[in-house]
Amino acid sequence: MSRSPLSEPLELDETLTQAEVEYRFGTNFGYQFKGITYRSPDTGRYVILLANEGTVYDDSLGRGRTFTYVGEGVPEKGDQIETVANRALLDAVDETFPIYLFTSTDGEDRYHYRGLVEVVDVAYVDNGGRTVYQFQMRRLETATWAAYTDRESRIETLSSGEPTLDTDRKTAAAGERAVRDTAFSRRVRALYDNRCAACGARRLSPEGVPEVETAHVYPVAEGGPDDLRNGIALCRTHHWAFDHGWFAATDDRRILVADADDPPETVARLAGDSLLAPENPHFALHPTYLAAHRRYRGIEK
Repeated sequence: MSRSPLSEPLELDETLTQAEVEYRFGTNFGYQFKGITYRSPDTGRYVILLANEGTVYDDSLGRGRTFTYVGEGVPEKGDQIETVANRALLDAVDETFPIYLFTSTDGEDRYHYRGLVEVVDVAYVDNGGRTVYQFQMRRLETATWAAYTDRESRIETLSSGEPTLDTDRKTAAAGERAVRDTAFSRRVRALYDNRCAACGARRLSPEGVPEVETAHVYPVAEGGPDDLRNGIALCRTHHWAFDHGWFAATDDRRILVADADDPPETVARLAGDSLLAPENPHFALHPTYLAAHRRYRGIEK
C-alpha cells in the first residue's frame, strides 16, 4: 500500500504554481508537467494527473463524479502506445495507489487540485483515425490519501467483529461514501480473484479490466454494512439477478433460485450449486447477512 508522498497536505480546489506542486511532492519534473506523471519513490507509487484545456490536450471533465480521460500520446504521433504513464493507469484498475487530479489552462502557471480519483475501466478505441486509451475515471471526492487508507483499516476492523445490520452509511458525507465504495469494492474483488462467486467466470477485457463487480449481500439501503463478510463478487449478469431477487444462498452458501415463473436460464442452472468461497476464509460470507438477504427477498430454504 502506498503512503502519501506529500510534504504538506493538499486541499480540494487549492491553486498552486508548478514550483509549489514540485515542493509538495518532493520531485523536480524538469519540464512543464502535463498529462500523466508517474512516480515510484520509496513511499510507494503514485500518479499526478493533469487535465489541460488548450490546443495540445483538450480535456473536459464535466461536473459529475465520473469522466473520461484520454491517455498519453498527442495526435501527430499516431496511435497511443503502452508508455510507462499509460501502463500506470492500466495497472490502477486493479492496484491501489494515489492518483492526484489537477486541472490547468495552457500557458498559465496555475494548477487547481481537484482531489483523488480512481480508474474504473479502460478501452483502447478508434478516436478519429487513431487508436487511444480512454480511461473511465471516478472522483473519490476527497483530498487526502489518508481518507482511503483509514477506511480500509476500518473495513478490516468491522469485518472482524460481531456482524451487524445497523450502519451510519446512509448519513455519510458524499466524500466518505465515495471512499467507502472504492475501498470496499476493491477488497471484495481481490478476495474472489476477480471471479464470479455464482458461476465462477473470470472475464477480462483486452486491456485486462475485470468484468466482475462487487455486491453487498444485504443491501446498504437496508442497513447492510461494509463488512467484507457482507460482500460478494459477481459477474454483471449474476449481480443483476442477485440484486433483483432471482437467487439467494443458504447459510452454507448453497444457491437457492426464487420460486417464480420462468427464471433466466443463467440463474436456473445455478440451483443447488454453491457460491465460491473467498481466498481468505476469515472473510467468508456470514450467515447473518445471507439470512437477512433471504428474508429481504422472500426466498426460503
